[in-house]
Amino acid sequence: MSQSPTTIPLGVCVWDIPRYSHYLVTYGRYLHEILGHAGLCYEQIAPEALAERLPGLRILLTVGETEPPLALQEQLAVWVAAGGAWISVGGVCGLAELFGVEVEPPAYKLYGFASNLGEGYLAAGGVPHPALNHITLPLHFFNGISVLPAGGEVLARVLDAHQRPTKRVAVVEHATGRGRCLLIAADLTGTVVRIQQGVAITRDGVAAPDGAGPICDAILKADDGLVLDWLFDRQPVADAPGLSAFMQPIADLWRELLLRAIFYLAEAQAVTLPLLWLYPRNLPALGEISHDTDLSEPQLALRLLEVLAPAQIHSTWCVILPGYGPEVIAAIRDAGHELAMHYDSFSVDRPWGEANFRGQHAALTEMFGGQAPISNKNHYLRWEGDSDLWGWCERVGIQLDQTKGPSKTGAIAFTFGTCHPYRPVDPAGRLFDVLELPTLTQDMLLTSPMAALAPMLDGVLRAHGILHLLFHPAHIAKPGQADAFLESVARGRAAGLEWWTAAQINAWERARRQTSWRRDADGAFILRTGAAALPEATVLWLESGNGGVSLNDRNQPAQMVERWGFRFRSVVLDADPDTEYRLTLKD
Repeated sequence: MSQSPTTIPLGVCVWDIPRYSHYLVTYGRYLHEILGHAGLCYEQIAPEALAERLPGLRILLTVGETEPPLALQEQLAVWVAAGGAWISVGGVCGLAELFGVEVEPPAYKLYGFASNLGEGYLAAGGVPHPALNHITLPLHFFNGISVLPAGGEVLARVLDAHQRPTKRVAVVEHATGRGRCLLIAADLTGTVVRIQQGVAITRDGVAAPDGAGPICDAILKADDGLVLDWLFDRQPVADAPGLSAFMQPIADLWRELLLRAIFYLAEAQAVTLPLLWLYPRNLPALGEISHDTDLSEPQLALRLLEVLAPAQIHSTWCVILPGYGPEVIAAIRDAGHELAMHYDSFSVDRPWGEANFRGQHAALTEMFGGQAPISNKNHYLRWEGDSDLWGWCERVGIQLDQTKGPSKTGAIAFTFGTCHPYRPVDPAGRLFDVLELPTLTQDMLLTSPMAALAPMLDGVLRAHGILHLLFHPAHIAKPGQADAFLESVARGRAAGLEWWTAAQINAWERARRQTSWRRDADGAFILRTGAAALPEATVLWLESGNGGVSLNDRNQPAQMVERWGFRFRSVVLDADPDTEYRLTLKD
């Protein structure tokens, strides 16, 4: 298969779905948020340009169901047979036979629509497969295209919302000529968005049936909108008898399925793909400690500063009004910690609303000596409505929010399915210029048993995410609480985590997202940075060889690392602002 040396081998096309059409996939363009956060080198291709660009691609990723023009359908079939690899999410594009499936008709047909999978679970098959080897439990999804097997290799099947078997298939691979196709039937993008953001909150949620998650407390908050299932999506916590919690980052597992599918087909078709790794120095994950300064007691703040000093970390102090006096604020800042916002709509005189949010932001900015806070977390994790809060953050300049998290012990850990910073969307699909980083739990030992730390840390490491733990200054003097804090920090550090503030995480993530990839006339990959530097940035290459990497025509040794179940060459470089780096593999 011919390919221009200047063409990036992976192309991504999100089909345009006409208004009032039958939506099998929602938030299709969120795919770019998923791949952009992963740092993957790929090229966006508009649907109208696909016919022209297809011959230069080696891997095609499409999202959504549509019926392309017959000429494009024929071109796609020829391209696959000649050695192309096609991943489709939530659609067969009029070419069901190419994916080895048939579209299931609806049980009762009034309009000409295909069946929607609705709510269900992906159940990986018994045969190991590189795209699915990370999945150890049925994976919750929402919507997708309903298909039945018709010659393709079934990699995962569909269970219904009660986890009963169905005849439907969730992931299918089918070889055609020298190429192959892989169908992910579930609405992957819509599922990730729905799990991460939850549903709009207008009333109390439904409590866990075991009594450990009584979220129906007449206080509207983030976990009232959770969509994961209390029974099917929680797991028992070892050494904490009777406690089950959300110990699997389900949205991150969906993200990983997509990445693994890409890497699997890239290896199968001998395609080299670079990516800009999530963290500097090839770190496997990060940690963050935040403090919500409820009650604003200065003596407890000073006590917490004493506990923090030997831990040798910097943390994020989410300050609630009336806040601290100048001496305590100066002590927090002088110790290198971040001063952040703790929006209060819990107190009776502080209603939920943008005017209150803006007023508190202005008051805290003045308290912080004119330095506006970068990050926020809502007091009691309060939340109302759908995505209004992110709009308020965007308009006042809050760049990272941390409110999505659990208020009750039975809801701890990956309540919203992720431990990664992500850009949320409004109901129409517009991305906010705000990052959301979920809080996994508050006050180890008090709200969360210490037995939950190990599985949370393990989940973060496997997802290469961020272990965000909240410790209140109000509790630091209680028996065992300082020790629980120090143990949490030490165990994270021993596992390879560095502890960052929310402001550091925000700055690094935004700098990463300013980078771009292209190829030059010689076929080398060019990484261009944005306005911010990326010291000790890590570039990974999906390549199993043991050679080095040429960086700006100078050979660099490469280390082999495993990420998402695949082997990569890695090289660390100090990336300056607005600079291009020319990278090629060396044997």
